Amino acid sequence: SSGINAEYGCAEGFMLNNSLMTIVGSLIGSSGAILSYIMCKAMNRSLPNVILGGFGTSSTGGGEAMAIEGTHTEIMTDGVVDALVNAKSVIVVPGYGLCAARAQYPVAAIAELLTQKGVNFRFGIHPVAGRMLG
Repeated sequence: SSGINAEYGCAEGFMLNNSLMTIVGSLIGSSGAILSYIMCKAMNRSLPNVILGGFGTSSTGGGEAMAIEGTHTEIMTDGVVDALVNAKSVIVVPGYGLCAARAQYPVAAIAELLTQKGVNFRFGIHPVAGRMLG
């Protein structure tokens, strides 16, 4: 959408003979193109692959379903607390769920408590989360 906004700003700048709008629209468009390139590199995908996704492929869903292998470990609240307190390093990668649950402040409080206890607490940011199609 930033590309569409940039094109609109550029076109409006030309129509109104407003150089500033033309320049700003061009800057927004070029920064969006650079960001798209960086994100494609991070995902190890080409831009056409990201934009077109599975267009033109035949994914009919035929064949057998994949077998579920391995085991899962169920952990309750007390187990999570023990694991966090006894950890040397914790990395939290916040996402939409954290935002939707409005858990930013509780996670910040946990980060502060664990840091005071000597735990190396860090936040990780996914380079492309929520930014591009595909």
